[in-house]
Amino acid sequence: AKLLKGVLGCVESISGIRLLPQEKESKKKRSRTSKTESKKRDSKSNASTRSSGSSKNKAKYIKKNKPQVGQAQSHLAKDLKMSNPNYRIQRELKEFLKSPPPNLSVKVGKNIRVWIITMAGTKGSLYEGEKYRLRVQFPANYPTEPPSAYFLQPTPRHEHVYTNGDICLSLLGKDWRPNMTAQSIAMSILSILSGAGRKSLPMDNAAHAQNKPGEAQDDWVYHDDNC
Repeated sequence: AKLLKGVLGCVESISGIRLLPQEKESKKKRSRTSKTESKKRDSKSNASTRSSGSSKNKAKYIKKNKPQVGQAQSHLAKDLKMSNPNYRIQRELKEFLKSPPPNLSVKVGKNIRVWIITMAGTKGSLYEGEKYRLRVQFPANYPTEPPSAYFLQPTPRHEHVYTNGDICLSLLGKDWRPNMTAQSIAMSILSILSGAGRKSLPMDNAAHAQNKPGEAQDDWVYHDDNC
């Protein structure tokens, strides 16, 4: 066999025609093919892992940032009777979502008696481009008593808005009427922001700033008739 290979080798060198089988090259080729296929499998495996991880992260993000519109709709879907203490609030929420006032939007969680109203500064006002969140909570005997309303942090800098979030507004106290609504209160607060001529703190802010926000305004002395 070795002699035959030697003869064939001499013939190849003279004629230039390859007669011997390309065993080594074939093995190398198979080796290269095997490595390429292995890399492809690893690449697919890594891509699948990344895709799976991405899907899980996306699902977590969606769950964490799930909008509360669905929660509000679930409140509206309940068939409440007029005798139900939440009937009036449900009706107000429905109207707010159906026809939201300009620059105002509302979100509601599991408790229909607590709203978060987002205010966007009106065009041309000192607060244009700014957004603030108003927390509104309805008392047990609403609408006989006004809702509690105060700004969440950060609060707007305004002469009728304390740094703890409380708002000096007589409609939240002595001037409240049962035919008013949480929406009308929010519109009034947006109105006082829109009409501000300068950004300043209430003159008695230092004395009030440490108080718990949202308490009843039964004994409040209001700054002026526009407050």
